[in-house]
Amino acid sequence: MKLPALLLALALPTAALAQQGPPPSPPDARYVVKKGDNLYTLGTRYFARPGDYRTVQRLNRIPDARRLRPGSTVVVPYRVMRTNAITAELVAFSGGVQIEQGGRAITPRVGLPIVEGMRLTTLAGGFLTIELSDESRITLPSNSSGRVRQLREVPMTGGMLRVFDLDQGRSSTSATPNANPDSRFLIRTPLSVSAVRGTEFRVAALSDGQATTEVLKGLVGVAGTSAEVAVAETFGVSVSPTSVGEPIKLPPTPKLARGGRAQEDPVVAFAVEPVAGAVAYRLQLANDAGFVDTFAETTTDQTAVTFAGVPDGTYFVRVTALDAIGLEGLASNYGFDRDLNVLEPGQAAVDRSGKLRKYLFKWTATGQGVRTYRFQMFADPQARTALVDQTGLEAPQVVLTDLPPGTYYWRVTATRLAKGQITEKVGGLQDLTVGQ
Repeated sequence: MKLPALLLALALPTAALAQQGPPPSPPDARYVVKKGDNLYTLGTRYFARPGDYRTVQRLNRIPDARRLRPGSTVVVPYRVMRTNAITAELVAFSGGVQIEQGGRAITPRVGLPIVEGMRLTTLAGGFLTIELSDESRITLPSNSSGRVRQLREVPMTGGMLRVFDLDQGRSSTSATPNANPDSRFLIRTPLSVSAVRGTEFRVAALSDGQATTEVLKGLVGVAGTSAEVAVAETFGVSVSPTSVGEPIKLPPTPKLARGGRAQEDPVVAFAVEPVAGAVAYRLQLANDAGFVDTFAETTTDQTAVTFAGVPDGTYFVRVTALDAIGLEGLASNYGFDRDLNVLEPGQAAVDRSGKLRKYLFKWTATGQGVRTYRFQMFADPQARTALVDQTGLEAPQVVLTDLPPGTYYWRVTATRLAKGQITEKVGGLQDLTVGQ
């Protein structure tokens, strides 16, 4: 399939694209002359050097550089146009992130200007997001590396030139729509170039030597070494060293069973509802609903997924499915509260050092808040009436003396005051056998 006109304006010769060399020059500009313009004034305002007007004069066969007819069109080669460097900004990062410029390491910080030539790398568990001047964003999840190849504006046309090279790993891009035909936004891998004007899409340079592009919104032109393909919304393509595959429908959107429930257990746990054709699932955790500030992710072929070490707070989880060729589908997003609240009984201990046998029952409670405890002991696991029922305990333990021989069943209820709310957590029944 050939690229439509919108994308052909962005596409570049495929032989040059796949090499990740310097970005090829955009097409020549066609400037419409305004009243008062001449080649000298244009040279001062828009050309790299004022003397470049001579190149424009020869190309357009203009007899007098001082005289231009308003409304006429002057062709201006890109090579003579002045360009100004623009910057992006590091808006979020977490975990292992490396930023280099000219071989020098730069300490990541929110608000750090991102400029041409910088290399951005995320290690295992690392994430970063940069934002451009038009609020377009590029996110690198963990184990990804790329370089900012071009960040330029062209005063003569108003065009913006943004080129990013993804050497390995994955990227997710949200590109703000830009109707200027002289603007370009390219994400390049060693095998492909994805060209857009305004869309949401993902690009990956996979470890098996393949590359993929997945389109979530809009339309993306993907060029390889021998073909150019238009990829529509909810479709993706795989690119090999020799070809660009036909667009394939992305895997269906998976769902989480009880995805938005509060997470109180020692680890944050999710259950993915299986998706037909999926060989793996990817889950990400973020501090924000837009997943700009992502801080954890995992990819697994299991439907039961856990994350350890998540502190209390309000978070968001995103789940996607991956198919057999590595294409990642559309996402389901959920918000959830992390409120660690764990009650774990310990083993009863017997103290025979005195005249009376003392039975020490201990338990642990983890999580924020102030707790009081209720200890109950029963003669039968089905009994409703307790042999022992002590309430209002402040310490996580109780001592009983001289229990008659037999088997007993005990449990603890923790009443917690946290964030202005009172909640109860009932522990499971534990058994204890007392001999003669």
